[in-house]
Amino acid sequence: MNKMQIAGEFQKYIEENGVSSETVNQFIRKKQDENADMMLTVQAMKEYAQLTGDELLVSEVIIQETDFDKWCGAVMANLSKTTQKMYGSEVWEKIFKEMQMPKPGWTLDELSDFTYNIEQKYLSAATREKYECAHKLGGPFVTSYKESDRKELTLEAIDLIIEKMNAELIDLLKEHNKSGELFFNQKIDDSVMKEYETGKWNIRREGLKIIFMKIPFLMSKYLTETDNRMKRYYACHCPWARKSILKDQTVSPSFCYCSLGHDKQGLENAFGRQLEGRVICSVLDGNSLQCVFEVDIPDAISSGG
Repeated sequence: MNKMQIAGEFQKYIEENGVSSETVNQFIRKKQDENADMMLTVQAMKEYAQLTGDELLVSEVIIQETDFDKWCGAVMANLSKTTQKMYGSEVWEKIFKEMQMPKPGWTLDELSDFTYNIEQKYLSAATREKYECAHKLGGPFVTSYKESDRKELTLEAIDLIIEKMNAELIDLLKEHNKSGELFFNQKIDDSVMKEYETGKWNIRREGLKIIFMKIPFLMSKYLTETDNRMKRYYACHCPWARKSILKDQTVSPSFCYCSLGHDKQGLENAFGRQLEGRVICSVLDGNSLQCVFEVDIPDAISSGG
């Protein structure tokens, strides 16, 4: 069965059963039972969802596409390799030896359950500090820099970089608001555009810290939702942890060091080095309705501004 045929089958399934997380999961399980090519299946589902422009359908499907060679899909492979490199085979075996590594086409329930189980095994074999460190140093967004790449930026230059990053995002959102096309998975209607224009979600500098406010995965639902657990669910981007928010066994905020690595890439390129940072709060913690990351500005800046 080719991609077009799978997309047609998915279209019929959705038309008959409606758009929801469960119907997407049911279709995936159906194709798993048929021993279908699951990477091809997920790609076909994504292409059909994007053609519909249905925000909810795109949101449920796009997060399934965890490419297992790069981006989010590399998270567990990198965690496994980094754990063995940093802490040795004995620790690695206690965590990963008996675990079946995720494959394309796993549902969000399966991915979040796997993440939770890995985390519990990690904490039994090592410590939370080592768990966080392995995410920081082995995440799929870690870039190596040479000494010659380093730039010593002034605070004024840093402020300009942040201002540009914020302005570029707003300009891009305005384009999607005007065209009606989805931004990643979000419909940028007037209410959503107005929320972004408040500046609440902007990157900002506070002294020698740079603060990232993670924009919600599905802003329109986030703004109107009154149940805090669902609000956290609509905020979370991570395919490895998002569904655990709706369960009693939720992945811990330590896992968000992967997301922090993604968000600070632009700044690291500007500084020409890896930057230290931390998770201040996360929607994986039941007490927080948003994710906030903090990144340190290097000590050596050439201005006292």
